[in-house]
Amino acid sequence: MFKPLLRAAAPVLLLLTAPLAAQQAPMQAGVRIGAQPGPPITPADLLRHIEILASDGFQGRAPGTEGERLTINYIAEQWRRRGLEPAGESGSWFQPVRIVERRPERYQARWTARGAAVEMPAGDIVVMGKEARETVTDAPVVFAGHGVRLPERGVDQLAGANIEGAVVLILLQGPSVPGFPSVAERMRTVNAAGAIAVIAIVGDDVPWEAVSGTIGRGTTRLDETSVPRITGVMPMAAAQRLVAAAGGDMGRLLNDQPGSSFRAVTLAARVSIEATTSVVRYTSNNVVGRLRGGGATGQSLLLLGHWDHFGTCRPEGEGDRICNGAVDNASGIATLIEVAGRLSAGPRPARDMLFLATTSEEVGLLGAEYFASHPVVPLDSIVAAVNLDTVALAPAGEPVAILNRDIPGLAALVETTATAMGRRMDNAREADSMVERQDGFALARHGVAAFMVGGSFASMARLNAFLSGRYHGPDDEADGTIELNGAAEDADLLVALSRRLADPQVWRRPLGSDDE
Repeated sequence: MFKPLLRAAAPVLLLLTAPLAAQQAPMQAGVRIGAQPGPPITPADLLRHIEILASDGFQGRAPGTEGERLTINYIAEQWRRRGLEPAGESGSWFQPVRIVERRPERYQARWTARGAAVEMPAGDIVVMGKEARETVTDAPVVFAGHGVRLPERGVDQLAGANIEGAVVLILLQGPSVPGFPSVAERMRTVNAAGAIAVIAIVGDDVPWEAVSGTIGRGTTRLDETSVPRITGVMPMAAAQRLVAAAGGDMGRLLNDQPGSSFRAVTLAARVSIEATTSVVRYTSNNVVGRLRGGGATGQSLLLLGHWDHFGTCRPEGEGDRICNGAVDNASGIATLIEVAGRLSAGPRPARDMLFLATTSEEVGLLGAEYFASHPVVPLDSIVAAVNLDTVALAPAGEPVAILNRDIPGLAALVETTATAMGRRMDNAREADSMVERQDGFALARHGVAAFMVGGSFASMARLNAFLSGRYHGPDDEADGTIELNGAAEDADLLVALSRRLADPQVWRRPLGSDDE
């Protein structure tokens, strides 16, 4: 859950899991809100999946490993038994997602300014290449502010200099402006303008050791993502020395032009860079299933959660080396499985329901981003998306919180559904600080009404206790201490809420709903 801001017995148990019969009954008019046509989802229902998915036999569910194969096959089989049909590529359950991992190995940068060498300590830059070996020879150097182009706001910071074939310096941190592009997006913009390399300048208010250490551990991206031949970071002090050697002043570069009218400046400097990089490519998979609705609406409700975790995450010699990811996010996948069974066995609303288990959430929401860019149905046909992540934290009786509650009409629909089930609402907005750190955000960026709902993040104190404790460590395992009573209540709520979201008479797509 909640990606970082700056990454056996189980198969036997699988065979012992009994199949559930699926019915194809249409939605009956007048079904009472919150009514359950079958038995409620219990903590035991969820625990049996968590114990399998978070077992050592599943090896921590790292993408591209045997643990992935076991995990995605388990999810697909459980959904099949509950009446879902495959909705992945070529009639399969799977949507292949091609991923690339890059880690800097050796690099060297030689700078000159006004014809003289500029001394730059080796620790003042970290770079990596797009491919295993990349070189830049005597390239011009351009300072491009934040490296942003926002035509709708009349901003083009790349204007004023020839970016083609240049090494471009941009500021890592952007202003606190809604919708301002991330540094990754700005690097792609600079790359598209023809830059041969992009180096981000790290401000003094951010610890250089933390940033350089993070970059030094490498990056994981979708392989289709466009990146410059060389990317890197350098501290502000190093950039200031370079600009001064070129006869300029960083303070004037930063302040003489307002941000909205800033234009890139070519420095009296050149640079040659050599970079050797470990580049590993592999294919992981999203798992996609469909529950057919009772009508031909051409629309779908999407329910999703990420299946991945960190695999073997401790060095040899340590007693417990596997990060099992029981709460994060075997609990979310367990809920998706049981919710699918209840929805399949009960009356069907008109709309289809898509179930999506994503890969590589932990390293940047990559599976969700790939699905949003390559949807199995048109994105504008998805009326809403409910993300399930780290649901096993709260006891029974907790209020219902909504993450991303500003979707028009959503809060009222959740409240009427929850109230009818004897639940109360938490209308605080504490959890909104997490909105960009979960899979729903990748979908929301593409215009999908995506949210999270439940009691697991009604208390930020409880959530933060988990994030500062077992989170992303080997202690997050199915050891008998997982709190599942609240998760079971939330699962029943999701069943009732899903039926309403999938009913065109109850819920209309908030964005572009005129065609409904």
